[in-house]
Amino acid sequence: MAEAYPSDNELLNLIVDADTGVEYIPTGTAPYYLHFRKLLYRLLLATKRANDLRVFEEDGLDIGVRSGKYWIGTSLVSYAGSSGNTLADNKANIFIYLDADGNLVTDEYTAFPDMSVVSHVRLAVATTSAGSVTSITDGRDHHSIAMPQAGGTVRIEAHTANDQLTENETGSVHTNLGATGVVILTLPAGASAGTKFTFAVQAVQEFRIDPGSAAIRDDSGATADKYKWANAVGESIVVVADNNGDWVTVSKRGIWVEEA
Repeated sequence: MAEAYPSDNELLNLIVDADTGVEYIPTGTAPYYLHFRKLLYRLLLATKRANDLRVFEEDGLDIGVRSGKYWIGTSLVSYAGSSGNTLADNKANIFIYLDADGNLVTDEYTAFPDMSVVSHVRLAVATTSAGSVTSITDGRDHHSIAMPQAGGTVRIEAHTANDQLTENETGSVHTNLGATGVVILTLPAGASAGTKFTFAVQAVQEFRIDPGSAAIRDDSGATADKYKWANAVGESIVVVADNNGDWVTVSKRGIWVEEA
């Protein structure tokens, strides 16, 4: 069943929309084109934010993305917009998104990443065929409504190879579950004070936390450019960036040793 309009009389007597400030054109107004432009002007102001990060079709296999901003945890990421992003041809689904560092990803063909593993903003799903983009389905509605869970959620990631962490991953938990050898995780350089990471050994392998040129300060030492390591399942350490460019250990379980 179609959605009903107000009565004709109600419609003819509308003056202004209270929520958006858009004014209705009074009956018999002249010159009509000027009032129509005023109406269009207010409508564009009211809908401008809806254009943020919108994916649009260009020529052939190219797409563009409008500029916009988004939050990843407590970090505000700005995207300047882009054009000439060439998609692969003959793909049923191309999952287009921005990662935590503001990089546009256009080569994912299976599904959007698991949000608990890869922090990202979903933009659109595109289909290509015979050298052109045949459809673009807006994916920004994935972020329009969110229901917070009691106690919040924490991102957890298992590493089987070396990795460079970013400030945008603050608050996350990292393990070496599944590792068959040494795993080195490098903390972000110059991280803002309060940036926090938790590390937990989940495989009987050496798990190293590398502060780069900074220091991880705890009772095993506070030497710059020295990593901490542990290798027994259940050992864990929580580090927080301080105001001096180093890392403070706020919690530790088991034996964590500073690099010799």
